Order: sequence, then C-alpha cells, then structure tokens
Amino acid sequence: MKTTTRNFNRRIEIVAEKGGIDKKISMHIARHSFGNISGDKLPIQMLQKLYRHSSVTTTILYQFSFLQNQTEEPLGRVRDF
Repeated sequence: MKTTTRNFNRRIEIVAEKGGIDKKISMHIARHSFGNISGDKLPIQMLQKLYRHSSVTTTILYQFSFLQNQTEEPLGRVRDF
C-alpha cells in the first residue's frame, strides 16, 4: 500500500507541476479537499463508504474538523475587528 500511495503521489506532483500548481499536493491532501468540499453535500453514510471508514463515528469526527476550521476563520475576523 505504501508503494502504491508513493507512486500515486509522484504522479499527482507531475500533473500539478505541468498544470502550473505550485502548492504541495498528495493523496492525503486530495482526501481532505474532497471531505471539505463535499461534507455538507453528501449524507454521512455515503461519506463513510467513500472514505472506507469502518465506523460512522470516525467519519463524523473527520467532517467535524472541517466544520470547525470553516467557522474559526470568520469568527476570528469578527473577534479581531
């Protein structure tokens, strides 16, 4: 599995470089991006299957971290006003 992930990450980096993307990209980052974008658009059970989590609790905690990050930035702007 580590070899597969490593190879996939190398290929993602090549595609990103050719596409002019200068940010770090990996399978892990892709999963997080997907979770952040789709979290409020898909049922939690569907996300659980897509993430291949054995427990829906894991998926809920995973998605909750995105929700927290999304609310902290706007609240910080109000607080710093």
